[in-house]
Amino acid sequence: MKNLPFRQRSHRWMRSLGVRLATLMAAALLPLGIVAYLQTSNLAHEAQGRTEEALMGQSLRAAAGEIRLISYAQGVVAGIAQIVPDVMNDDAACSKLMRDTIADMPDFSLLSFVPASGRMTCSSTNRDFDYSTIPLFDIVSAYRAPAFTMSRNGPISGTSVMGVIRPVFDRQGGYLGYASAWLPHEKLQMLKDADEITDPNDVQFWTFNREGDILTASMGIDNVGSVLPTGITLDSFIGKEARVFTASSVLGAKTTYAVLPLVKEQLYLMSSWPSKSAKSAMPFGLGPTWFPILLWIAGLGMSVWAAEILVVRHVRALHLSILYFTRGQRRHTEVSLKGAPLELREMADAYSTMTDDIMRNEASLEDEVHQKEVLLREVHHRVKNNLQLIASIMNMQIRQARTPEAKGLLKGLQERIMSLATIHRGLYQTTGLSDIYAQELLSDITRQTVNIATGPGRQIDVSTDFDDIRLTPDQAVPLSLLLTEALTNAIKYARAPNGGRPKLAVSMKREPNGLAVLDVTNTVFEAPAMTGDGVLNTSTGLGAQLLVAFAQQIGGTLRQAHEAESYRLQVVFKITDLLKAENRAAPPDEDDTGNEPPTAV
Repeated sequence: MKNLPFRQRSHRWMRSLGVRLATLMAAALLPLGIVAYLQTSNLAHEAQGRTEEALMGQSLRAAAGEIRLISYAQGVVAGIAQIVPDVMNDDAACSKLMRDTIADMPDFSLLSFVPASGRMTCSSTNRDFDYSTIPLFDIVSAYRAPAFTMSRNGPISGTSVMGVIRPVFDRQGGYLGYASAWLPHEKLQMLKDADEITDPNDVQFWTFNREGDILTASMGIDNVGSVLPTGITLDSFIGKEARVFTASSVLGAKTTYAVLPLVKEQLYLMSSWPSKSAKSAMPFGLGPTWFPILLWIAGLGMSVWAAEILVVRHVRALHLSILYFTRGQRRHTEVSLKGAPLELREMADAYSTMTDDIMRNEASLEDEVHQKEVLLREVHHRVKNNLQLIASIMNMQIRQARTPEAKGLLKGLQERIMSLATIHRGLYQTTGLSDIYAQELLSDITRQTVNIATGPGRQIDVSTDFDDIRLTPDQAVPLSLLLTEALTNAIKYARAPNGGRPKLAVSMKREPNGLAVLDVTNTVFEAPAMTGDGVLNTSTGLGAQLLVAFAQQIGGTLRQAHEAESYRLQVVFKITDLLKAENRAAPPDEDDTGNEPPTAV
């Protein structure tokens, strides 16, 4: 499996039992996980909403005194703005109104009316002052709406003050100026220090106007810059609803902020809590929605682990044992399925019994095959010995023959008998009886035939080239007889120019489409007799007829050609598939082509 490509290994891994069980369990637990996640998310949102409401309420409680004073100042200024048009032309009456109004308000530093000209003559201090040279006058006159502002150095009080301003209009809606009430920041700070409500979380708060200017701050205006959120401007909250958010302060501390409008689009309150109040209840800073996800993962892990312990590891062990057995490892190995379910243990016992039976049957078959092989080897050995005995008898007969014709005839028969003996010796020496190595068999036949047909007075140069081809006995026997006849004819007609030594080349090569070519080439001066269509003249002798018969018996095509000073004989045939040959039941007296044995020629 390690040698498989990555894609096949990954595909095989995805189809494994463990992965499929894990996928099935994940799908089964997914609805529960989704329901738990949604419920936890809803609870988290509700808790977040309640927390935000509590934080905003806490901010309002912390700034309650300051908010009350600012709201009171708004009411006073609104009332003054309604009365001033009636007394604005009488400076004494107007100033008396301001003094009487502020008499019961010790927290106010100044109550005044500034006309459109900028020259203040009506105030609680009886002082005249020209505001037209101050930039704030132009801003308020142009805005002509209720506003909140602050001054680090008030022109009248000379201290840091916050102003509540409201425009004054006549009965026809004409702009007359603005009324203002000024609150010292020192008074506002004292209100926070004297507030009866204590804040255990150390809430700090400040107010700002629509321009984002800080108006008041519980920690002092000079110190508010260190607690502001980084990257967020205060004027970006104008016109938005109340909200709670977490950000880093200018000092880099994780801080929770609450922003809520006191006067919509005019005055806003912002408060902050230290980072400890913003920490998550979950470890590692995880949100509450991670809890059902972690539970789902834990449940899936436990399910997969249980499946692994109870089923998968036992199935894997049984699978490996079966796989090794099918790959030929015939060792009796007991599959340990300790702790496995009853069904798997029974399966393992049945598998062990089955493998024992298979190994016993295979051993019995191997013994039977070995006995048959020994018997068949003995048959070939006895046939080879008998053929050699016949050849020896014929050799004795050749020595007693009186005429050259009789000796030649007996000599040819002896060569054919020796060829048959060589074939049976090859069958006897072959390791597997179902196939024969053509290289060994044809080399022996060539050597033996040349040795018999040549002598001290006649030598032939022989070269052989055989591919590693395996043949069935049904093809090996007629092919060997064909080669013997071809060699006999080649040696008979072999000649060389200039009185040299004749040459003989024998080869068998593998061709595409399962074909093989046996080639016998010898040097000649004159080619054997052939018919007009290029086929050997079978009427010239027994050898030529045998060549044609043997070629037909192996299902091949016989080709002869005279090329310059050489004569070539070729047989092209199809190599029989060994598996098909083993499964085919051929008739005992006929070969695969339906031809009779060569003895009938």
